[in-house]
Amino acid sequence: MTTPALQEKEEARLYDELRRTLEEVEEGKQRHKMLKHMIRQLKFAKWRKERSHWFNQYFQGARPATLWIMLATGALMPVVLFSIFIWVSLWVE
Repeated sequence: MTTPALQEKEEARLYDELRRTLEEVEEGKQRHKMLKHMIRQLKFAKWRKERSHWFNQYFQGARPATLWIMLATGALMPVVLFSIFIWVSLWVE
């Protein structure tokens, strides 16, 4: 997980890169293409920031028992699925 400070630095870096790119590239198709690419990067950075904020808020309120249950469920899921696969393959034959 990234911290909000790192996310803000990355977003500021992307805005600076967008500004520099707009200054460097001449008018026309190339500038439009670069602008679309940079806007896409900024939108993705914003989406990732919002998503990680939701994720951090969810796990700040989680109790240790909840986290252990999630870990145990994740660890046992492959065993359960493999057992179901074996059971179904034996039942089909």
